[in-house]
Amino acid sequence: MILDRWENALRYLGLSPEMDVALRFLSGLTPGQLAVNTRVELQGSDVFYFVSEPVLAARPMNFEYHRRYADIHVPITGTERIALCSASARPADTAFDVEKDIGFFPGRAVNTVRVPSGWFCICFPDDAHVPCLSGPEEHAIVKLVLKVRAS
Repeated sequence: MILDRWENALRYLGLSPEMDVALRFLSGLTPGQLAVNTRVELQGSDVFYFVSEPVLAARPMNFEYHRRYADIHVPITGTERIALCSASARPADTAFDVEKDIGFFPGRAVNTVRVPSGWFCICFPDDAHVPCLSGPEEHAIVKLVLKVRAS
């Protein structure tokens, strides 16, 4: 997991060619250029992003994990909390949707990070996470998620 500010995105170049594409995009991000409910391919299905307006809420610790993609969570407005634990904490019989590259399991957070606007959080395939968490009050934010094929 990496947690940092947009302006520092280029410090992480070299992780993979696909991650480099995503980090270069992030470093030059202009929030005004984004439209909610869109999906944009930066490098075909290897690197793409979508913009949404999720409602953040306190919710059960139902962790998601991926095998083929890393997620880069980028709140455009507001602050998001993301709970984290190792994907290896999942039960051996946890179902996984190969086509959608996602599985879910209940668990306990090892850590929870605050990701304010202007920051990003990279969750690699080994980082199970519960995104879109809030404090005691529900509220909506605009959020970009970059999906980056893991090498």
